[in-house]
Amino acid sequence: MSKQGRSSVSGNNLLEEFSAPTLKQWREEVERLLKGAPFAKKMFTNTVEGLPVSGMYTKVDTDELPWAENLPGQWPNLRGNQAAGEKSNAWMVAQEILLPTAEEFNHALRSDLRRGQTAVNLVLDKAGLKGMDPDQCPAELVGAQGTSIASMADLEVALDGVDLETTALFLQTGSAALPVTALLLAMLKKRGKYPNKLSGCLGSDPVFGLAEMGQLPLELGRLYDELATISRWSAQEAPALKTLPVHEDPWHDGGADSALSLALVLASAVQMLKAMQQRGLDPETAAARIQFNLCIGSDFFMEIAKVRALRLLWSDILDAAGCPEVASSARIHARTSRRTQSRLDLHVNMLRVTTQAMSAVFGGVDSLHVSPFDEVDSVPDEFSRRIARNVQLMLSHECHFDQVRDAAGGSWYVESLTRDLAEKAWGIFQEIEAGGGIIEGMKTGWVQDRVEAAAELRKSRLATRKDVLVGTNQYADPLETKHETRQVDHSTVHACRAEVMKKMRISGAQDEHMLVLGRLEKIMDAESGDLLALLCDAATHGATLGELTDILRHDTDPGLSVRTIELRRDAEPFEDLRRQVAALQSGGRVFAMCLGDVARYMPRLDFTRGFFQVGGFEVLELGSFTSAFDAVKAADESGALVVMLVGLDKTYDDLGAVTLKGLRALSHPPISILAGGSADQLAELNEAGLDQSINMRSNILDVLGKLAQDLGGQS
Repeated sequence: MSKQGRSSVSGNNLLEEFSAPTLKQWREEVERLLKGAPFAKKMFTNTVEGLPVSGMYTKVDTDELPWAENLPGQWPNLRGNQAAGEKSNAWMVAQEILLPTAEEFNHALRSDLRRGQTAVNLVLDKAGLKGMDPDQCPAELVGAQGTSIASMADLEVALDGVDLETTALFLQTGSAALPVTALLLAMLKKRGKYPNKLSGCLGSDPVFGLAEMGQLPLELGRLYDELATISRWSAQEAPALKTLPVHEDPWHDGGADSALSLALVLASAVQMLKAMQQRGLDPETAAARIQFNLCIGSDFFMEIAKVRALRLLWSDILDAAGCPEVASSARIHARTSRRTQSRLDLHVNMLRVTTQAMSAVFGGVDSLHVSPFDEVDSVPDEFSRRIARNVQLMLSHECHFDQVRDAAGGSWYVESLTRDLAEKAWGIFQEIEAGGGIIEGMKTGWVQDRVEAAAELRKSRLATRKDVLVGTNQYADPLETKHETRQVDHSTVHACRAEVMKKMRISGAQDEHMLVLGRLEKIMDAESGDLLALLCDAATHGATLGELTDILRHDTDPGLSVRTIELRRDAEPFEDLRRQVAALQSGGRVFAMCLGDVARYMPRLDFTRGFFQVGGFEVLELGSFTSAFDAVKAADESGALVVMLVGLDKTYDDLGAVTLKGLRALSHPPISILAGGSADQLAELNEAGLDQSINMRSNILDVLGKLAQDLGGQS
């Protein structure tokens, strides 16, 4: 290029030679290219939430947004709670370590803290979440999905070597928040430490427990009483410690879309505010104790919008409650989605949680747990924990996402999606509140029905492959081998933990222990301000979690009962289908009867192959056929109980009917299925003996589920 040419290209006035097209001109050009197809149908898609997504966004889409010029740290905090910092978007690496004993937990924790983890995330096992000692509950609860903690000594072991003044503690306690708080304070007292530097979150979400279990182990009001006791204490003694967690887990894991899930989270938070206000905590004090625990799914931009919309709507709620703007920030912990985890093509989960973690970080969460890829059916080992932790470390140290706050802010798409999601969620939230709030909605079943309906819609979209779960409902691995799972030996853990508790109960300090428990029994009607200190005193002298819980609840009944909301993983129906096919004596073989020109029918063959591989069927391909006789002979010799006709529609006109009649004439006619075909052709081919046809809109679970059932009946 000449010097003059280079100068011309690099000049500042090049674009002035072209007129900027208007949005109207762009639309006219798109409509011309669509050749009469409806613009609204081709250029817009609808999310599972029912929100329209445009094919292109412009500045016009965000001109009217009231927060368009806001900066991080400015009300309504959509762009984040803090204006700036040394790391403007730093978050805590708060990985859950789901190991059954305190010793195993501590060993893994100390290792992980040296390798990038920055916060403790201790989840009690199912026994602990119910406030039960391991020797007083069924074996299957001990060490189940968490760590067995039943005494101050257990907590000492679990947190040995960890400085809680500099390391945040996330302690997931279920309904046992108050007695676990007493154990923690007893441990700190023994260490000679004060709680004023504690940070993180310790507490309980009664709505979450009710949705998950259907019935709490104590009256709902009593659980809120206990939370109020902890919150009054923390407001004075541990101001950085959150004590009122609000969980998205039951709604997200149950199948709710982001709008419904966000509305239910807000309704749960409002229920918490009201319950605390009834117990003497004003909205500003209670709001300062709340931590939102979100689940981050795979719709990348939707999840960013969800985190941002939560901050926006929460600020509006607190403003309506009379809280000052400075108190309206939302503390957000997030975890990657359990619901999207799959047992199929297991290592895809590594990729899945990576994009989910990116959404969380872009949205601006304060702390994050990234699920190990094998969390769905195994106790994560050191390798799977390391990979999950390294996702966070890469996002920080290699991608430098910790350097920029609200990196997605200003994007016309993200801002528009945040607005649309917030409006949809707010409408549902108002509907919940108009119906009496979230507890009333759960009592009537309205909440459960809405979550279930959303889950059914999601299942339908996955079954018709309108939505894709890679490696599960599309792009399945036909060579996948079964992986080994690691499970907790509950009987062994239960026996070991029961022996520990037995020795504790018959120790030399038993007399003193019983005196403390006896004093507690006499003062259960004391003011709540004294209660935590008394519980802490008992824990210091050896009272166990179960004993503290029993004393607290000696005069309470479970009370309210509702329909549970269970975890509905997206992959489960496909996993069930695979198991059903794997159990077939025939091996689930399908003969691909390819008719005509291979180069022309290949796209249809690719579709067919992928369709059956999703169900775990073995697809036999033995070349292409131009005569019905040869095709039928090859199908018969293959021994397959299912024959899949694949070709062009024109080929079906020539060979379809005669081939099907040939298959029907065999001594053991196979089940015949056709890929594609027009409506007129299918009417004719059905008369010739066709059993089924499939196309891009077919429900893969219905088709393959029925096929597996029919084959099972033939075995």
